[in-house]
Amino acid sequence: MPRAPVLISRCLLGIPCRYHGRCTTRWGRPIGRPALVARLRRKHRLIPVCPETDAGLPTPRPPTRIVDGRWIMDGIDVSDIFERGAQIALEAATKHGCEKAYLLRGSPSCDRDVGATGILLRQHGFIVRSV
Repeated sequence: MPRAPVLISRCLLGIPCRYHGRCTTRWGRPIGRPALVARLRRKHRLIPVCPETDAGLPTPRPPTRIVDGRWIMDGIDVSDIFERGAQIALEAATKHGCEKAYLLRGSPSCDRDVGATGILLRQHGFIVRSV
């Protein structure tokens, strides 16, 4: 039986694509989320995305803050880049037949509630988990 595809943030796989040039961290050390990834791999086909780098931002890059609903990096409005990255992730999810996404909590791009990608995916009916 084929495994159902799910979208997953690349940094959760241990790929160093976050703004600071590392993946997710624990106790100051770069790591992925091996237990989560192992559990998901048993049941799903993982479709990795990094909306920020997929939209063309470099790694490392300055941190981004959300101010009044806009994505600001070094005082510059980069909302169009974040929106493009979200669209790329949506296209990947649709192309691969995903129904769920596991995205990095607290990311200005991926967070379920404030991230451009998390919001766009939810608007299109995807189940989004922030981890």
